Amino acid sequence: MIIPPAFVVLLILMLCFCSRSCFRRIKDRKKDKSSTGRVTNVTPVSLLEVKVTLPTIEIFGDKFVAEKYDPPALAQLPKVRLGEGTLGTLFKIVLDCGSIITMRMIREGLVDAGTLEVWIKFFGGIHGTWLLPMHFSFWYGGEAFILYDYLCLGSLEDLLHGSEGIQYSALSWGVRKHIALCAAKAVAFIHTQVTKNGEALVCGVIKSSNILIRLDCSACLSSYETPYLVSPATIIRRNPGRVAPELTHTRNSRKMFTQKSDVYSFGVLLLELITGQRPTMIDLGEYILEKRKREGLTGIYDKRLGEVKENMIEMVGIARVCVSRNPRDRPSMDIVVQMIQSLED
Repeated sequence: MIIPPAFVVLLILMLCFCSRSCFRRIKDRKKDKSSTGRVTNVTPVSLLEVKVTLPTIEIFGDKFVAEKYDPPALAQLPKVRLGEGTLGTLFKIVLDCGSIITMRMIREGLVDAGTLEVWIKFFGGIHGTWLLPMHFSFWYGGEAFILYDYLCLGSLEDLLHGSEGIQYSALSWGVRKHIALCAAKAVAFIHTQVTKNGEALVCGVIKSSNILIRLDCSACLSSYETPYLVSPATIIRRNPGRVAPELTHTRNSRKMFTQKSDVYSFGVLLLELITGQRPTMIDLGEYILEKRKREGLTGIYDKRLGEVKENMIEMVGIARVCVSRNPRDRPSMDIVVQMIQSLED
């Protein structure tokens, strides 16, 4: 078949036109200028540079505190994980101004959102010298957070037993006795408070990881809201050796903490201070009896304490009455405070 010359010429012209048009489009894509000559096709921002702000709802705290901390910014700042507790994960955050705070992310599924808010507001309104205060609480993207002071010395557990990155400190007996008195005052204060229904407050479990140490070696109690956000069964399961026998040796499904069970738990804390032993590893009540049989009275005490003093022996007596198996034989925390205060240096 013979192709007419005119058709060949037309085909060549069409190919030239298309090639020129495509070249112009490619050139325009590479450099798209406005009428002022400035480049208008700015390179898109990387997805890694985009910060997504999720919905924020304040639970507790005033406007001044909210402006000071800026919840969305807090939630996105770099965090150092301090530990995992019954209530959730605890983080250390360094603010842009250089200040350091502690933030807890509440574990999901403890209680419903409404109940969580009620108790956070309630405990956020309680202020005591020997309590670690709640400063602010908020929801961010479906997660609940609570802000506290950051205490650089950490907890009594850290100083007594050491933890990752922290070496234990050979706390003197004078410091241990002072910490015991501060902790006793904190628990006694909680016992003076009542819920909106008029029920006396309890601490649930008093343990060394919840006793935080200030720079002057005084102590304050943290996580005192725990028994109102976590079921008794969960707390009992997570704290072997620290819970009163009436709660562990019964099949009753409705186990409830009482102020007398708090006294027992505080007695275990005293034995931990005296012996330097972890109650989660051994039964401290049985430990001191066995040690006394084998080594005498001096075998009971933490070897790092050195010479045994008279008031150390008296502290053992206070601890033993606190851990009486019969709740009726245990003193109130007010009496425990008085007993510790009466110890001579």
